[in-house]
Amino acid sequence: MLPLDDLRWQTYKGGYHLHFDATPFLRELYENGLPKERWLELWDELHHQGDVDSASYAVVPHLLNAARLSRKLDWNCFGLLATVELCRMDNSAPPPEIADGYFAAIESAPAILCMHADHEWNELLTVTGAACIALARGNRTLGNVLIRLTDFKAILSEELGIGWQ
Repeated sequence: MLPLDDLRWQTYKGGYHLHFDATPFLRELYENGLPKERWLELWDELHHQGDVDSASYAVVPHLLNAARLSRKLDWNCFGLLATVELCRMDNSAPPPEIADGYFAAIESAPAILCMHADHEWNELLTVTGAACIALARGNRTLGNVLIRLTDFKAILSEELGIGWQ
């Protein structure tokens, strides 16, 4: 995991393939958690229309570490992790200095989720967590279906006003 004071953060690029230093978001995540609008900014910077880049990969180990340290899981950690991992195959590989930490974080997702198994999970946490478990175990198809299910439900409820049971 790349330390937050490492200068390479300033050279990494996000989903728009422009320089994006994610450390202010990560510091805030570790200290207080991120409010919805800050999560939206982070998602937007790290993932754009299927594009991810070095900053996206560098953030993933920190998302899992923040989840490990947290008393309550945030679905955004797992949704963003799954989204970055699903986009990885169509984008550049993680830089060598963060690749091991990135792949170790993907593999650690099931264990971190299990640490919180006795807490209440809402539907988004359940589906994004299940997607991460599928991806960690090499089942990209199931992980993709689960993440797309969250998109489908959002379209039905927010865009079309159709309830989902």
